[in-house]
Amino acid sequence: MGWTISTIILSMTITAMGFALINLIKKNERLEDFISKQSEAVNACDVRLKQIDNRGIFYSDDEIGWFFKEVQKIQEALNEFTLN
Repeated sequence: MGWTISTIILSMTITAMGFALINLIKKNERLEDFISKQSEAVNACDVRLKQIDNRGIFYSDDEIGWFFKEVQKIQEALNEFTLN
């Protein structure tokens, strides 16, 4: 009788752990997709930012240049979070 109760409890525990593991794997896959999309967006933004000021016009202007430099700093910070 002791073996049957232990077997039932062990079976239920293993089943519950299996469901929990499947749930965690699904969540991990969704997060990987999210991170991949964010990385692509950051890379696209970086490319576009470089295209906008390929001749250095914004960078050299005093008023716009300050703002452009700040945007570049933000972009550099975001570049640290991209997938390589």
